[in-house]
Amino acid sequence: MSLFNYSRLESMALMRALWTVANADGVFARREQAMLLSSGQMLDVDVDIQALTVIDPEELADRIETPANRIVAAKACLVMAIVDGSISPEEWQVLAAFRVALGVSDADMAVFHSLSRRQRQLNQFEFQRRFAAPQLKTMYAQQGWEGVMQFFEDIEHVTLPKLTQENPEIVWRYRKLGLLPAGTLGRELWRFYREREFAFAGEVGGVPEHLVHHDLTHILTGYSTDPEGELEVLAFSAGMREEDPFSALFLVLLQFDAGVQLLPGAAPRSVRSLFDPVRVLRALNRGQSVGYDLSDNWDYWEDIDMPVAMLRERYKIDHV
Repeated sequence: MSLFNYSRLESMALMRALWTVANADGVFARREQAMLLSSGQMLDVDVDIQALTVIDPEELADRIETPANRIVAAKACLVMAIVDGSISPEEWQVLAAFRVALGVSDADMAVFHSLSRRQRQLNQFEFQRRFAAPQLKTMYAQQGWEGVMQFFEDIEHVTLPKLTQENPEIVWRYRKLGLLPAGTLGRELWRFYREREFAFAGEVGGVPEHLVHHDLTHILTGYSTDPEGELEVLAFSAGMREEDPFSALFLVLLQFDAGVQLLPGAAPRSVRSLFDPVRVLRALNRGQSVGYDLSDNWDYWEDIDMPVAMLRERYKIDHV
C-alpha cells in the first residue's frame, strides 16, 4: 500500500491518468515529468514514466472504486494539469472526462482549482526566495548573466521578481516592526526576515504582502523553514482550510517536491525522506483544531503588537 492508501493496481491507474493529462497537449514538459516522478515515489510504484500509456476514463473508474480515492485521483490530475502554468483545452477535455467517470462534482474541483493556483504561486515565490538568490550570486560570478538566465529557463514559468522601485510607506511599515517588544508577532516577523536576509514587503524582491501570512504561520506554529518544516506549514494550512486530508497532502507534496527536483544541482532525494507521516498528519490536525483560516480571513495587523504566546492560545494552536 502507498502513503495514500492506494493499492498497486490503483496507483498504476493513477500514474497512467497523470501521464495522460500531461501528454494531452502533446508536450511533456520538464515540470510535468518531475511531478510524475514525485507521484510515483508517493504512490510507492517503481515505473519508467516514459513507458506509461494512455488510460481512458472508464478504465480509470474501473480501477479506482472508492469515493475517497476517486476524489484524490481527480484532484491529482488537476494538479498535474496546472503545474506548467495553464491548462490547455486538450487537458481540460481529459480532466472533464475523468471527473465525470469518477463521479466527482464540478463544485469540488472548482474550489480545489483555486487552492491549487494559490499554492503554486506560494511555492514559486518560496523557491525563488530561498533557493535562487544564493545561487544567483555564485552563478553570476562564474557564468555571468547568461548563466543566471539559463537557470530560470530551466525552471519553467519561474522568473526573477520584477525590479521596481521601493514603496517607502510599505517598507517602513514592516521595518519598524523591529521596534516592537520582543516576543510580539511583529517583532518576531521582523526577526524572521532579518535572520534569513529576506527582503521586507515593499522592498525590491520582497515578499508580496498577500503571502506574508505564510511567514506568520511559521512563527505561530514554530515550524522550521527547512523542507520538512515547510511541509508541516503547508499541511497545517491545509488543515485550517478543512480540505480533505489526502487531497491536501497530495497537492502539498506534489508541488513542493516537484519544484525541489527542478532546482539546479539539487541532489535526487526520495519524497519519503521529506515526508514523515506522523509529523505531517500532526501538523494537519493542529491546523484543523484552529477552526479559522489564518491564510485567508485574518487581518494580522490587528494582532501585530500581541505576544505570540497569547495569539497561539487565542487561535487554539497547540504546542508542537
